[in-house]
Amino acid sequence: MGGAPPAARRPRPPPAAPDLWGLFIEDLNDALDGGLNAELIRNGDFEFNEADRDGWNALTGWEVVGEVEVRRADPVHGNNAHHLRAVGPAVLVNEGWDPIRVAAGERLRLACFARAQGEAARIEAEIGDGLARAGFTVAPGDWQRVEVDLAAAADGRGALRLAAPEGTVVDLDCVSLRPLGADGQPLTFRQDLLAALQELRPSFIRFPGGCLAHGLGLENMYHWKRTIGPRHEREQIRNLWGYHQSRQIGYLEYFELCLATGATPIPIVAAGVCCQNTPGGGKPIPEPDMAEYLQDVLDLVEFANGGTDTAWGAKRAALGHPEPFGLRYLGIGNEDEITDAFRDRYARIEDAVRAAHPEVMVIGTTGPQPFGPDYEAGWAYARERGTPMVDEHGYQVPRWFHQNIDRYEAYDPAGAKVYIGEYAARSSTVRSALAEAAYMIGLERRPEVVRLASYAPLLARVGHTQWVPDLIYFNGDEVLPSASYHVQRMFGAERGERVHAVELEGVQGEPVGLPDAGTVMLRSDHATVAFTGLVLDGNPLPDAVTASGGEGVLLGGIDPRDAELEFSAVRRDGEEGFTVRLGPEAPQSFLEVHIGGWQNKSTTVTRSDDGIGECDHGPIPWPGVRTGEPVRMRIRLEGPRVRVWVDGELRHDYEQDLRPEQRVVAGALSREGGEYVVRVVNATAAARTAEVVLPGAPGPVRADLRLLAGASDPDVGRPFEASPVTPVDSHLKGDSGFDLELPPWSFATAVVRPVG
Repeated sequence: MGGAPPAARRPRPPPAAPDLWGLFIEDLNDALDGGLNAELIRNGDFEFNEADRDGWNALTGWEVVGEVEVRRADPVHGNNAHHLRAVGPAVLVNEGWDPIRVAAGERLRLACFARAQGEAARIEAEIGDGLARAGFTVAPGDWQRVEVDLAAAADGRGALRLAAPEGTVVDLDCVSLRPLGADGQPLTFRQDLLAALQELRPSFIRFPGGCLAHGLGLENMYHWKRTIGPRHEREQIRNLWGYHQSRQIGYLEYFELCLATGATPIPIVAAGVCCQNTPGGGKPIPEPDMAEYLQDVLDLVEFANGGTDTAWGAKRAALGHPEPFGLRYLGIGNEDEITDAFRDRYARIEDAVRAAHPEVMVIGTTGPQPFGPDYEAGWAYARERGTPMVDEHGYQVPRWFHQNIDRYEAYDPAGAKVYIGEYAARSSTVRSALAEAAYMIGLERRPEVVRLASYAPLLARVGHTQWVPDLIYFNGDEVLPSASYHVQRMFGAERGERVHAVELEGVQGEPVGLPDAGTVMLRSDHATVAFTGLVLDGNPLPDAVTASGGEGVLLGGIDPRDAELEFSAVRRDGEEGFTVRLGPEAPQSFLEVHIGGWQNKSTTVTRSDDGIGECDHGPIPWPGVRTGEPVRMRIRLEGPRVRVWVDGELRHDYEQDLRPEQRVVAGALSREGGEYVVRVVNATAAARTAEVVLPGAPGPVRADLRLLAGASDPDVGRPFEASPVTPVDSHLKGDSGFDLELPPWSFATAVVRPVG
């Protein structure tokens, strides 16, 4: 295998996209509270409630001994409605998200709002069994903020205990325990997670989402003004991922995170509509409220960029940041369904921003997938409006990434630029990480079109996860980077100024074919479904069958290249629908037809390769399966063509993508001083030698090599664990090039410098 940037294809290599690699952060998987937020107390505001999650209440996360009452009268603030009254002797115990960990000599600050009823009260605080102790006195009267520092006497783990002595009555709220930094002030961010983000060297950070930006319902929409100022005054709301948002990490802290990582901010604001996955569908902000919402969006830009002589620039300065944050991008919408209501609200927001702040690039949205109705409609609408950049998302199987290395070669460089706002190859394995690396080389090759890209989701606390895969897993003690994290770090660490075309010799695509044998299986994960009138390849099956509890019912063998199935299905109980599986078992390729899948409101065809599955066609909205009402099905496989009829309606008609996979991929960038950054992916089971030849015969060169390799099995790597494969650094020398040994399942980045 050999490669050299040819002199003739691109006489003047294009400039690299300067902001290409960044981060996506959303309060998902306890990424903020319990994660990046350095706060060690869980539910210190006593605001958890049943709306967050069934069974939660103001005392979730706390154990109490003695007479303790949850009260609402005369709160600290209207946005912090609940507090506790303890009648001594009483003890309050909080373990945080896990038992609180401290290190010998570490200093922490305990803070709360408190007031004594009657006489002053002395509260004793202790972490674990004597790991750290301190006390503070609460005076009678109005709410007062109390602070005391604790010093850890030894390494250890334990809960925070607050003890009120006999004969005292004390109200407590906003209990906080934060480690102190070198400056003696409480930390905002958990330091090991912050360091992991800094090591990625992001050009930008996207916030607050994701679906979190437009919320599950209008009342759940993310309004930035409600997340700044004193933490006890911030609006706390339910998190659409099924837990509670304290918003202790709000918009101010987001901008501070950008400063701490050297990243430019990319806020995402709702496009005037809530998430279409809201029960009953997405709804627009009412017309009487739109003027205020438009002003809120403009005020966000002023908060970020305005001088201290502006209203919101002055507010930023009052919060400790007189210098602007340097906002250059603003996303409007996230994965929205392209409805008339969306078009109306989006147009008004985009027009207002572009008129008031032409220096800010607006980013539109093209739905949740890199294909399908919302993708097509989103792009059409962006072209109609002349939107300068659009946000594409794509969670797909590794095969898709290897088939789409050159996807953006087909895009018009004169059209809207592209931000790949969310992508991941659907597992935490080395296989997925290498597929992402190959795809990222493809993104890097096309700076005329692709300007920004961010893997998602970013953070996930072990045991508190709603989505996999994730870039960085963590628990109370450790940061557990995935193989994908190492890939992202390798791209972020070494960048170039111009993109060079690379020709590969001796490399062929990996064929993608259809299996020649398999079976049909029926399954229902969340319902009991009876199947009757079964006809497989023209042959009636003698018996009706019932599926429930996720147990599959085997119907018989098929040729996945030529098969047909018909039946009727009736749901007897449950909440969703059923699945038809067609093909061999994993890790071979097979299809699944989902009728009444997620939330029982769509039909979808998924394809699984190498044990990893994702949408192949759909989801297509559908009223859903109803208990007692029959659904008539017909499925026809004919070569790569897949057709699915539901109650006589042809809902899916497409051809499976059988283009070869590009498993060996290379890219090159140049820097001043004759340096090159060369990247090569070898996502195959064979070792290869790459003879890297540089243009212009520069003479002796030295290559600083970082190699992610060592996986004899590409499917090593699991969620909630650190990658078993990590990069190794070495050095190579050569004359106008060098030989690069690529083990099986590897990714290399080499920085090549002239010697002398």
